[in-house]
Amino acid sequence: MKLFRILAIWCFILGTTAGIQQVQAQPGQAQVEYSSAPAETDVEMADTLRRDGKIYVVVVVLLTVLVGLIIYLIMLDRKVGKLEKQFKDDLIKQ
Repeated sequence: MKLFRILAIWCFILGTTAGIQQVQAQPGQAQVEYSSAPAETDVEMADTLRRDGKIYVVVVVLLTVLVGLIIYLIMLDRKVGKLEKQFKDDLIKQ
């Protein structure tokens, strides 16, 4: 169950920081404004991926890797839990 708490905290941190972006001041601007709206930048690669519809492929691949990693961690946590329980039972029997 400790793993689920860690995953919940991790998801909370990722969720809260997902909308935060740094905004740079323009040359005549003295005050820095913070906004959760996407900053308009000239990132050619991102624009090309969005225009061609390939950005969704990138997102799907990243989500697949993340879900696979989470499933692996859950399975590993269960195996370690079983080994801990078996080890504790063996100690009690002796």
